[in-house]
Amino acid sequence: MLGGMDLPAAAAGPWLALGAVLGIALLVAGWALARALRSRTRDSAGAAPSAPPDDLAEFLEHPPGTAPAGSREAGWVSLAPAGPPAPAEQPARGARPATVLAALALAVLVVVGVAAAVAAGTGTPAADPAPSGRPSTGAPSTGADDGTEARLAFEGIVLEEHAVGVTVAHPELELTTEDGRAVARLRLPTANCLTTRAPATPGDPACREARTEHAELTAPDLRVEREGDRLLVSGRFATTVRPAGTAPRPSGRVLELTVTVEAAGDEDADGWVPATGELRVGDQLASTREEESLSALRLGR
Repeated sequence: MLGGMDLPAAAAGPWLALGAVLGIALLVAGWALARALRSRTRDSAGAAPSAPPDDLAEFLEHPPGTAPAGSREAGWVSLAPAGPPAPAEQPARGARPATVLAALALAVLVVVGVAAAVAAGTGTPAADPAPSGRPSTGAPSTGADDGTEARLAFEGIVLEEHAVGVTVAHPELELTTEDGRAVARLRLPTANCLTTRAPATPGDPACREARTEHAELTAPDLRVEREGDRLLVSGRFATTVRPAGTAPRPSGRVLELTVTVEAAGDEDADGWVPATGELRVGDQLASTREEESLSALRLGR
């Protein structure tokens, strides 16, 4: 990006190019003119001067005081030697290759100069200033009322396929909404399984527990929509790992999740109701686990 001090230099660039092109054009034109003048000088110097007319033959035939030239009888042949023949007229020389090349080069330079002048005259409009990258201070619209919360536990999904077995996870999602700001926290307990599919519940004998990954997403990257007693939550979750005693670091995994959840029972004293839903990631679809206590929903008013 050009700074304030770079703009004059960028604007003067086309004019500098135009000046250079015109300077070269003047040099080529001067060289061609000097070459043409030298060629003409050589042609003038090389031509032999014409000899003065020889009147010896006329003197021998008609000495002074004799009859005029008109009284000669026709048919008499002069005995005097003939004068030197007139020099043959040299054909005009064609255009020299150097002159032609100089003219072509001059024409090309003129065209380039005109193009540079047009480019300098038009110029490129100043680009709009780039956004500062700071988040908007206004509260984004989430589509869900304040106080809307959800905690969901899903069946297993396959994260990675290996030559032998797969890496699976059983996602857990927590959603909160406060002051128009929605926050979703994803927890991914992973396991390496000697199977081709993810078990429905964790703790399968064919699996061995691995690390747990975490992700947190907020609006506007997080989208929350409400339709009656049904919520739609979606976004791209970049997970991190939290090794013991160290700061969280990226795992390199990004999941595009779409979650649907709806009430599926009676409301308790705190406003929570059992919930069912589905989680979609890629072409995989996982339902909430059968235990009702693991998934619940509380809708804001």
